[in-house]
Formats: sequence, structure tokens, C-alpha cells
Amino acid sequence: MRPIRPPQLQLRVLALALLPVTAWSAPMLEEVVVTAQKRVESLQDVPISVSAMSGEKVLDTGIISLEELTLYIPNVNINQGQAQPNLFIRGVGSGTNAGFEQSVGMYIDGVYSGRGALAAVPLTMDLQRIEVLKGPQGTLFGKNTIGGAISITTNKPTFENEGMVDALYSPDANEQIYTLVLNGALTDTIAGRLALRHDAMDGWWDNEYLKHEGPNSDNWYGRGQLLFDVGDKVEIIAKYEHGDFQADDVPSVVYQSDQPLNFRGEDVFPIVDDRDKAAYDLPDNYENTTDVGAITLNWDLDFATFTSISAYSAYDLKRLLNSDQTVTPSLHRTQDEEFDQWSQEVRLVSPGGETIDWIAGGYYESSNVTIHRNNTALDFAYSGPLSVPPLILIPGGATQPSNFDQDTDAYAAFAQMTYNLTDTVRVTGGMRYSYEKKTLDSTVIGEVGARGLSLGLPDVIVRANPASKKIISDLRSHDWRGLDRDEDKWTWSANTQWDATENAMLYASVSTGFKSGGYDESYTGEGSVVRLSDNILTGEPNGEVVPGADPSILEYEPETVLAYEIGAKTSWLDGAAELNIAIFRSDYDDLQTSSLEGDVFKVGNAGKARSQGVEVDGRWALTDSLTVGGSIAYLDAYYEEFTGATCTIPQVTDPANNPGCLNEDGSNIVKANDPGGQDLGDEDLLFAPEWSSNLNVQYVIPLGNDLELMSSVDMNYSDEYYSALDLDPNTKHDDYVLWNARIALSGNNDTWSIALIGKNLTDETTQVWKNDVVLTASNSYFAVPQRPRSVAVQARYRF
Repeated sequence: MRPIRPPQLQLRVLALALLPVTAWSAPMLEEVVVTAQKRVESLQDVPISVSAMSGEKVLDTGIISLEELTLYIPNVNINQGQAQPNLFIRGVGSGTNAGFEQSVGMYIDGVYSGRGALAAVPLTMDLQRIEVLKGPQGTLFGKNTIGGAISITTNKPTFENEGMVDALYSPDANEQIYTLVLNGALTDTIAGRLALRHDAMDGWWDNEYLKHEGPNSDNWYGRGQLLFDVGDKVEIIAKYEHGDFQADDVPSVVYQSDQPLNFRGEDVFPIVDDRDKAAYDLPDNYENTTDVGAITLNWDLDFATFTSISAYSAYDLKRLLNSDQTVTPSLHRTQDEEFDQWSQEVRLVSPGGETIDWIAGGYYESSNVTIHRNNTALDFAYSGPLSVPPLILIPGGATQPSNFDQDTDAYAAFAQMTYNLTDTVRVTGGMRYSYEKKTLDSTVIGEVGARGLSLGLPDVIVRANPASKKIISDLRSHDWRGLDRDEDKWTWSANTQWDATENAMLYASVSTGFKSGGYDESYTGEGSVVRLSDNILTGEPNGEVVPGADPSILEYEPETVLAYEIGAKTSWLDGAAELNIAIFRSDYDDLQTSSLEGDVFKVGNAGKARSQGVEVDGRWALTDSLTVGGSIAYLDAYYEEFTGATCTIPQVTDPANNPGCLNEDGSNIVKANDPGGQDLGDEDLLFAPEWSSNLNVQYVIPLGNDLELMSSVDMNYSDEYYSALDLDPNTKHDDYVLWNARIALSGNNDTWSIALIGKNLTDETTQVWKNDVVLTASNSYFAVPQRPRSVAVQARYRF
């Protein structure tokens, strides 16, 4: 383990907040219920590191997105990123490539949502609870939960007639959020629930070149559910969700650059700012439509509960991307992505409380993802001095769109058994068999002469490489159809629990997990053969060909993990306080990675990585009115072996003054732009701050006449971390402390409430993602900034 650098202030504050005092007597905390093991249990009885928050707590805290929620959970980082959402737990997640599935599985009402675009829905609306399971969940949740799982449970219909309206307004960005929930009996045996939300925002970020403000969003979302009470033993819930999400001028900023003027004498980065200003000639826009339908059957048999979940999920995502981050038409793209998934899970769960408790089930999933990209503008030379050849789309030539069409079929069977050796000792073991097959068509079809190399002058364009005679269009096109790969894997888990006292449970576990391999969606290179030309200006083929790339260049291999964890869950002061601790180590082989090379993100497998650390969380009801909670985490997540990693721009352009880009023999490259790779052994994983913590305080004051004043304050701390795979020091995120507060007046037993919400009260400048600006050969970097300080008014009425 590498040297530990404790944050002294945060440690002292949290220690005071969470210190149990045995002589204290206070009210009991409300029990937190989870379904982390596919059965309803108290959080304190589950031998897994789980963070959970009830829907009421989400409402009372003013959390409106999953990204905000994870600020309260150390070692968890969820953000929108630049190309797709990032989900990381304990430093483990998926890189930036649309061919990846997430390393952290997301489940909404038991339905697997494996792609980030499905997370666009307002996941914190009308919730029952959110559970974050840390570490691999390969037995009960299956593939692609190698880093953990997020389980979201929405409120279900009941036969009680009730509803809620909620409105939030933030004047600084003209943000408006409206929510309506209706629930009640439709007949004696059918209940319904409808939840609707509309949110919109003008924005807090300025594109000074286009005179636009962003993010300019307009989102609509609805969820309808029907509960069929078939009898005392059978319950059926049918659900349908639909969402339309749109945002224009999505913020990003170039925060550092020494790029010279381009060949036309233009400053390609006229504004360099760290948060709320930029200058781009094209806005980043997106539209996303989502549809989810599910039918859940619960049938209480004499010996077990039978559950069936049949589901369909789909989205249609369209994006306009200013990929060059400049005010010039160097690289503009469109992306059309469609996804649909059919899934079926069945399981039997024993009643529990017997000598042997068990779970058994099966899972099937069939999905298709189609991604179509098009370069609407392409002339790299407009970006100035380059780190890549000066590719140009010939005016009037074909645009050479790329197409990625992948089908996936997956099957699994799983079982888990708990043997209650005594009243205080339990042993659990589980296994899962998974099989997956992927088939792919990957094409970039182009005409001869459609692309060339520009020397910065319109009349000097070569269509074939002068040295090799290879036709430039062939170097950026391929046609591979009918590719397929399949794999199967056994994963297992085992744990032991000991109720040391009535108020303390100790556990130890070992588990495995895997994330399936797949295909690189971003590959736009050469195909199996490359044609030659004797005329570099016209690129006319001469009839000769040379071998190109093998289709296997698209493939990346599975990722596996072996994880260990020991922990304790304790209750103090007659239930007034809880203190939990987990100590973990996870060893990963063939960690899947993604890094920026030129104008695309390339994928591969790192050798080995380790994530280990300690997590402590607790809460304490000091009085009927005052509750304090908090958590702190130490994380040591690093590559054990990773050679050939992408070099930083300074290493490539000035190797003498920035060593570290190595030849295969381990020596440093000598000339600028020579091929090479970094050795990142013992270096940090991404989104892996060494220390992170949360402290929250809630105080309730009864005012009489059925009035109540509730105040809450929370502090969220994160140590520094990286988000770019090359670990360029210029992309390291600074440590930060975020303060949020909410004060609410409510009446008539919370029938109505009015609240004032403040977020990022100290106006800290933070970014969710940093990376190199594509194409350039300079120290130019961009970021996706987080929103500055905001204040909102919220009103809610229940009926």
C-alpha cells in the first residue's frame, strides 16, 4: 500500500460527528431497508458495503439528479462526462467509448440499464429508495457489475388516494422543475400511479463566439404504473416510462492552451476560462428519447416467492458535437445512436428465517445498438500545429459515415444459499454461469479521393501518402461485417456473518466478477487491404494492394476481478446511532481502458490493477430534533501493470524535457512524435481520490400550530484525482469542499412545505471531466465544468 496522506480537518470533523458515546440516550434511528440480496432486509443485516437513501430523504435534501446524490457517497463518482456518462465506484468504471458497457450496473425496478443514455431519466423522481452496492456483484446481479451496482426502486401504486405537486425555481439560470404524482384505486383490484416531470433551464455558461447561453434544456418525462391485485398471493405491476430530453449548448471550456495561430492567422482558442466562458463555432447539442416497459409478477408459493420481470428498454439519441473545441471547422460530427433491449428474469426466493435460505433464478437479454457517425466538417489544419497528420475532407467529396451495428444475446443462471449454522453465525455461498454472444457490422465506407492530407493551402492536397503510396481514404475506411465473439464465465461469492452482539454484526466475504469483452466503436482506421496509388495528388488506384489491419484490432478482452472485504455494522445507544466500517481489496486483470489518440478514443486492456481501502459511515440521532451523519473513505486504487499506455502531449512533442514516453526496449523516445507508450505501473486509476468524505446535519424545530422548520447542511469533500487515462498532470482535478444547505417550513404534518435550497454555497470551481484538446500538438486542455453556486425556491403540496 502506498503512503497515506490523511486530510486532517475532515478526519477531525467526522470523528467528532460519528463518535459513539455509550452514556447517551436518544431516540431510535429510522430503519433503512434494502434489497441488495434480492430480498427485503435491514441495511444493518446485509454483509455487503451498501449505501442507501430513501425517497423521502432525497426529497428533504433537495437532490434532483443521480449525479448530485453521489456527492453524498464517498468512493462513488457519477457524471455526464464529454461523450457519455461516467459511473465509477472505488476507482473502477468504463472509459469513453460507446462500445463499452458500464462497469457499474444500473438497475431500475429490477431492470438492467446497461448503457449510459438510459440514465438520462430523472432517477430521483418519486422514489422509494436508491441503493449503491460497492464491489463486484457477480452472483445475483451478473455481468458488468465488476465495480458495483446501483439499484433504484420507484414508488409503487397503492389503493390509497393521494398525490403531490412540487415546483422548484432557480433564478440564476432560470431553472424550473415541475413534478406531479397521482396515486389511487381505479377499481377494487387495480391501483394506479402516475408521475410526471417537466424541467427546463436557460443556462449558466456563455459561448462568446456564437452569443449562446447554455445548457439550454427542455425535458419531459412520465412514468405510469398499474398494480393488479389478483389475490392474496399474486401481485402484478405493469410499468411504462417515456422521456424526451433535449439540451443545447452543453458546457465545456478550454482552460489551458499555448496553441499558436493556425495557417490563416486565427487564434483557435480566443477564450481560455476555467468554468463559465468559451468560444466555439458550433454548439454541442443532444436530443434523447427513452422508452421503458416492464411487467413484474410476484407470486407467493408455499415454499418460496416466484418473481418474473419482463422488460423492454430503448432510446434514440442524436448529438451534434464540436469535437475540436475551437472556433474553426476542424472537426464537427453528428452522432445518431439507437438502442433496444428485451430482458427476462425469473427467480425463486425462499421465505427466509429457516436453517437454509436460498435464491435461484435465470436471466435472458437480447439487445441491439446502432451508432451512426458523420463528419460534417473535417480539416485538421484549421486547429493549428497538429499531433496527427493534417487530414481533410475534400470539398464536395463523400463524408464517409461510420456505422457500428452490434447485436448481443446473453444468458445466465444463478443460485445462492445461506446456511444458518447457529442463531448468530451464517455462511453464504453463490454461483452464476453467464454466456454472451456479440455480432457486429463495422463500416466506414469512402470513395477514392474523399479524404486527403492538407498542407494548409487549398490547392495543395495529397490523396495518397508520398512515402508509402497508400491511398488516404483507404487508411480511414473499412468494411467488416458478420464479426462475432462469444464467451462464458462462472462467477462465485462466499461470505460469513457473525452477530457478535445484539448490536454488532461482523462479516467477511470473497467474490469474483467479470465484464464481457467487445468491440471498439470508435475505430475509423484501415480495413483488411489498402490500395496504392502512383499519383499522390489524384489518389487514382494503380491496381496494387498491401495488407491492412485484421478485424481483431476492434476487439478488447474480458475484464475479471477477485475481491475481498471484511466489515462491521454496529448499532449504539439503544438504536440512536449506527457506525459501519468496510475494509476491501479488489484485484483486476485485463482492466478495460479508453484513451484519446488523435481524434478518437482507442480501447484496450491494462495488465493489472488494484483497488483497496477503508470506508466508514454512520449517523446519530442526538435528540428528537437533531441528527448528524457522515462518511469518510480512504482509497488506494492503482495500476499494478500497465505498459504501452497513451503518452501525454508534452511527452510526445518535447520528449527531452518531458521523459516517460518509452520505446519497446524501455528507453525514452528521442524525436518528437515518435511512437511510444507510458509505463503507468503504480499510478492512479481514474476517478479515484485518495480521500473523500461527507458530513450532514439536520435540525428540526417545532413551531406550534402544526408548523415545523427543518434545516439541513452538508459538506462534501473530494481529494484530487485524474479523469484522463494518460494521467497528464495538466488534467489532474484539484481537491475541493462543496457546501449545500436547505431550510424548509412545513405544515399540517408535511402536507405543504416551502424551502430555500443553496448548492455549492462557497462557489467552488470544479470540473467533472478533463482531457486533452483533440488534434493539437500544444499544451491545450478542456474540461466539462460543474455548475457554480445556485439558489432555488421549492414548494410542495401533498393531498
